[in-house]
Amino acid sequence: MLLAVELTQQLHTVWSEALATQAFKRRRITQDHLHHALPVATQRSFQRLVQALFREALLSADNCQFSRLSRCSFVLEDGKTLCFEHLHAGRMNSWELRGGVTLHCLDKSIQTLVFPSQLLTLLGPLFQPAASSAVLQRLAEELDNSLMNDTLCLAFHQGWTLDLKAQAGGSEDWNYLAWLKDASVHSNPTVLLEQWGTLGHPWHPNYKTKLGLSTSQLIELSPEFEASIEVVLCAMHRQCAHVEALPGTGDYWSWWQAHFPQAASQLSAEIKRRGLECDDYLPLPAHPWQVSDVLLRIFASQIADKQLLVTDIVAFTAHPTMSFRTVVPEGRDEAPMVKLPVAIRLTSVQRTVSPRSARMGPRVSQLVLNILDKEPQIQRLLNIVPERVGVHYAPLPADDECSRHAGVLYRDSLSGCLHPGELAVPVGSLFALDEHQEPLLRQWVRLAQGRDDSDAMHDFYRDYLAIAVPSLLGIYLLYGVAFEAHQQNSFMVMAADGQLSRLLIRDFGDIRIDRHTLHCQGLDVELHDPGMTLFDRADYVRDKLLHTTFMCHLGELTLLCARHWQIPQALLWDQLAVHVSHCFDTLRERVEPRRWQTERQALLEHDWPAKSFMRMRLLDSHADIVGRLANPLRGVAYEG
Repeated sequence: MLLAVELTQQLHTVWSEALATQAFKRRRITQDHLHHALPVATQRSFQRLVQALFREALLSADNCQFSRLSRCSFVLEDGKTLCFEHLHAGRMNSWELRGGVTLHCLDKSIQTLVFPSQLLTLLGPLFQPAASSAVLQRLAEELDNSLMNDTLCLAFHQGWTLDLKAQAGGSEDWNYLAWLKDASVHSNPTVLLEQWGTLGHPWHPNYKTKLGLSTSQLIELSPEFEASIEVVLCAMHRQCAHVEALPGTGDYWSWWQAHFPQAASQLSAEIKRRGLECDDYLPLPAHPWQVSDVLLRIFASQIADKQLLVTDIVAFTAHPTMSFRTVVPEGRDEAPMVKLPVAIRLTSVQRTVSPRSARMGPRVSQLVLNILDKEPQIQRLLNIVPERVGVHYAPLPADDECSRHAGVLYRDSLSGCLHPGELAVPVGSLFALDEHQEPLLRQWVRLAQGRDDSDAMHDFYRDYLAIAVPSLLGIYLLYGVAFEAHQQNSFMVMAADGQLSRLLIRDFGDIRIDRHTLHCQGLDVELHDPGMTLFDRADYVRDKLLHTTFMCHLGELTLLCARHWQIPQALLWDQLAVHVSHCFDTLRERVEPRRWQTERQALLEHDWPAKSFMRMRLLDSHADIVGRLANPLRGVAYEG
């Protein structure tokens, strides 16, 4: 692993490259901004790493010794001591770090740690099971890459925030959300919130890892740097393309032409110029990085055979959202969101578009729309952003490993899911900090409740749970549908009066549905892969619900409220438990008795599944590795 001096040199090189970009110059980011961002990024990186190690039992928290000042000492095998300033354990096996980390040596010298690889080097020998030096070296590179990228993100975010405040007039009582609700302020306020509020996964130690990109590419392509990209228009021969569409969509080429008429006209002209027939080809937008680094290499023979045409036409200019590979075209409000394959390792895996996702997106969308039509009480609280059209390369014989690099999935525009005066707020953005280092959540509490004290937060939190729990848990209990409803895939809709309205959920690529429960409702869905989407193991489906909805979404929101308003966590966890219990009681007569009892015990009494991101990285596993953690809702007296 690199020494601290080498890592510091590498960090300064990254900073110099970032300061030379137009994005950083436009926001007037300086070296001082980056220096101020470093300790915050270090603390964030260490918090996620320490939390993962203890949560996944790679290290035992029993070895921690806490002083009265919340200083945690961790004695290493060689007698040295790691000291964590203001480290606190909480429910859901969470760990909060509010200070620095130092190494106290036997000769009384003290070293302040800056890079996560330094902490990994010290703790790695204690892992159970042990990890090889090669694995630790790979993980160290990923962790340090995440830290360096986060320093850029934090510095840029601060400059961007101050510019937005100045744009709004600069008053001290400025409310970001109230300002954005003014339709004249920004053509797409939700996209602005997505980019401004991109923080990374709340659990993953590699929350900002983007290996394979230079510093300038990182800034040009990533949402947190206000990126805008020119999506390249390719074309795929109909004979090797599969198109899946939501019923009522019509012909794909006609649909695409209606949304992007100028680019469609240019593509037709280019196909004719090459002496080919327009009717033989279908439009395929591609991420610019994917074209230069993947398509020209992997699909060289298909390009030579004219199965795939790569052009210089700009399909549309677009803003990447929190998901990086999902982009929102500029221009017409009703333009669809577009999910593109990008073979870059983001956090842990390459983000491509599998044939299964392209086919199942529209099919699952139709299924959920049918369910919501049958359940007006849930539909009042929950809507989806339908996945309308999926296209992917479909050779014979099938080759999913190749096909996942050449595909596209179109989602309906968010504007079509909103009523006049409403604003879709990405849940992840509620955790982003304003110029006062307060979360955006506080501004919504103030806007909705007229004040932002702890009582106002409690009222807001109660209203939030009254929407999220009966909708997401309700559709799971009744139909077996477990959305991947984490922060990045969830929008809380703000009504015209500033109040909470309902949830919007997007992205059905990893949805899990309990086959027996769905079939008992007389519903089914055509499958692309018999081993995916519909499952016969209820616990496997439940794991998705608990991990994404109850832990990464509602759980992290609970921790944020307790941390920022400095109130006991138990007050909020217990309130969540009451909402969960009430949902079970309300639906008891509609759920098969054995399933009702099993699910209730799993959510309220038994230990919860915890996705083990560190173990997955140590084993370089793309398959989920799931451990268990203490149920944060256990111990409340329930009725019913």
